[in-house]
Amino acid sequence: MNNKYVKVKWQKGVISKHGVNGASLNDVLKVAKERLSILNDQHPCKENRLTMIAIDNAINYQDMRTLNRTKRGVESTYSN
Repeated sequence: MNNKYVKVKWQKGVISKHGVNGASLNDVLKVAKERLSILNDQHPCKENRLTMIAIDNAINYQDMRTLNRTKRGVESTYSN
C-alpha cells in the first residue's frame, strides 16, 4: 500500500466511566461508508452501492444491540 495505513485508536473502557477516548465500531463503519460514498460518487457501481447497504445494515444491528442492552440495563457494562 505504499506505506499508507490507517491507525485506529479504539475506545478503552465504557464511556460513562472513562469518557470518549477512542473510536467505536460504529464510528469506523460510518467513516468507511462516508469514504465509499465519495468514491461511488466519482465511480458509481453496483458493488459500491451493495457495500454501503451492508455497512448500513451493520450499523443498524449495532444500534439494535445498544437499544436492547439499554432496555435490559446492561449498557455500559461488560455484562451479557
